[in-house]
Amino acid sequence: MHSAAKNAAVLALQQQALESFVNAGFPTTRLESWKYTDVRKLAAAYPDWLNNIPPVDTAGQPELLDIPNAIHIAFVDGKFRPERSARTLPSGLLVGSLDELAEAEPDLVNTQLGKLLNANSSGMVALNTAFTESIIALTVPENASFDGPLYITHYSSTAETSSHPRLLVNMQANSKLTVVEHFSGAVPAIVNSVSEVYCASGAAVSYYKLQQEHADSWHLAEQSIRLEHQATANTTTIDCGAKLARNQLTVDLAGEGAYLNANGLLLADAARHIDSRINVEHNAPNTRSRERYRAILADKARGVFNGRILVNQNAQKTVAELTNRNLLLNKGAEIDTKPELEIYADDVKCAHGSTTGQLDQNALFYLLARGIDKREARNLLVRAFAAELLTGISVPAIAERTQTALQGLSFGDT
Repeated sequence: MHSAAKNAAVLALQQQALESFVNAGFPTTRLESWKYTDVRKLAAAYPDWLNNIPPVDTAGQPELLDIPNAIHIAFVDGKFRPERSARTLPSGLLVGSLDELAEAEPDLVNTQLGKLLNANSSGMVALNTAFTESIIALTVPENASFDGPLYITHYSSTAETSSHPRLLVNMQANSKLTVVEHFSGAVPAIVNSVSEVYCASGAAVSYYKLQQEHADSWHLAEQSIRLEHQATANTTTIDCGAKLARNQLTVDLAGEGAYLNANGLLLADAARHIDSRINVEHNAPNTRSRERYRAILADKARGVFNGRILVNQNAQKTVAELTNRNLLLNKGAEIDTKPELEIYADDVKCAHGSTTGQLDQNALFYLLARGIDKREARNLLVRAFAAELLTGISVPAIAERTQTALQGLSFGDT
């Protein structure tokens, strides 16, 4: 892609985003959706970290996932690194600035960029739109699929900097795609990510997000997926890094027969804070969704989960199920959970529920009685608790990396 003068549409989009942020500011705990997540320290650090410019020759390498046939797109400190990426990018995959995207794909910018998540969605989306340096824009043609998963790595190697990753996926009718977004870092950083995915009739996307940021980083991310007639989405978001992380997924089942299977796993120890949210809207008849979220918290970690299913009046024959299960490994850990159902149709099958508890003491005693070390016995039970979500992952390397993170959890005082 070739650089160009500032595109008028992009300039207007970014100016509007900046104005929206100036008017709204950083979210506060006075907002219901941010009631349990305080970002005042992040807000205080943001101006300086935004102005810190990382060197071009940034050193350091992330620990990559071993994904066969992956099409790797590498970013370091928010900047595209072609020398670390796949040598040849498939047709329809563009990586560059918003201006370069507008030059190459003006229709994509005018009709899709910022339509699912715009500057009015939240202050963090506005910040991303105003300051993103590079965007990955992908169009999967009708009836097509890539040879392997699209593997996007975001690595922070310069301390106290900020990055604003942006992803735009346009899936045409009956296309297929697996995409993995992997966030990691060797130093404290602020990462503020936005992803938008459009699925036309019959399209099928598998979206995975693995967040393994540095223990003193802040990570905020929003994804939005729109599913048209008979389109399907399988999503898994795993948060096992950062001192404060928040992930919000919004899915619009806009076409009849659309289907969503969404999974999420929160892992935290020490005094870390993870906030995970999913908002599913059934806006057409005969749509189905299943959401399964689990949290494993140790030491003085705090988790927040909010799951909302909205069934609009015309979404008859909807089937929806939301479950949230939480495991607290010691008394210092806590979670605030709020599953919600909002139904305006009368011919539906919907259910939701949440449970929070500790390790099964009978199962732990059984393992100890057979000579298994206490820590290993607890690890076995923790891995079993997470196994239901991990066994369905079609990219084994994600499950393997998550199992490693599970083994590294600090149990704290019991």
